[in-house]
Amino acid sequence: MMGVSKSAISHAIRQLEKRAGVRLFNRTTRSVGLTEAGEVFYRKVAPLVLELKSAFSDLAEVAANPSGTLRLTMSRSAYVMFLEPLVPRFLAAYPDINLDIAIESRVVDIVNDGFDAGIRVNKMLEQDMVTVPLGADIQMAVVASPAYVNAHGIPKVPAELLDHDCVRYNSAVTGACERWTFSCEGQDVEIETRGRISSNDGMTLLGAALDGCGFVYVYDRYVQDYLANGRLVRVLEDWSPRRSLSLYYFSRSAMPPKLRVFIDFLKQHEGGAEKPFRH
Repeated sequence: MMGVSKSAISHAIRQLEKRAGVRLFNRTTRSVGLTEAGEVFYRKVAPLVLELKSAFSDLAEVAANPSGTLRLTMSRSAYVMFLEPLVPRFLAAYPDINLDIAIESRVVDIVNDGFDAGIRVNKMLEQDMVTVPLGADIQMAVVASPAYVNAHGIPKVPAELLDHDCVRYNSAVTGACERWTFSCEGQDVEIETRGRISSNDGMTLLGAALDGCGFVYVYDRYVQDYLANGRLVRVLEDWSPRRSLSLYYFSRSAMPPKLRVFIDFLKQHEGGAEKPFRH
């Protein structure tokens, strides 16, 4: 009977009768039957047992057919460079899953803020998160408008940026401007740039650079169209470091099916799609 021994069933019945304080079964050497109290109890619990069976059946169906709302957090650049081109395909593949995507410049505490997962540059992730590399190899780029370059010249090494106006990313969390990091032939350099404009929003920074306000330090995928049409000029390309994106989530004993299929989907489309940002 359902893989349960007779002795285990007898023990469970004795415990149930002990808790109820009344005999529920009449037992003989040949048969077992319900007492009057047992009949009353059975009529009460039978619908509950059916509901419990239905609940387990529903869980199995959810596991087989992932559904619900998947809450994700990421920066605008991570969304544009990696996820945006994949969204229509994911929604088509999993029609019972909804996506709730929060665009945040800060690194969000996904546990406290109720998110299932996030996508960020590796260097920004907390160590207690489980990370899934997305295979998106991204190079940083220092760019400015042709008008600015013609008026102020081209820096040959990162240190020469100190003689230029730089449009800087200002962390909404720390209040400090992000240092620009560079790497060339094993030599790593970190520059605390100067400038009159700072913001925690990538669109604002890019817009200021397009308007000729100085150099900006962005992901190369973010500005591909502008480099191609000549609205921006790239400098220090030999010094530009590479970074990668990762999905991260808090380790749990049972991963929600909707998150599992999302991760599997991203792995199947490793590298994302190189769709540039448009201002």
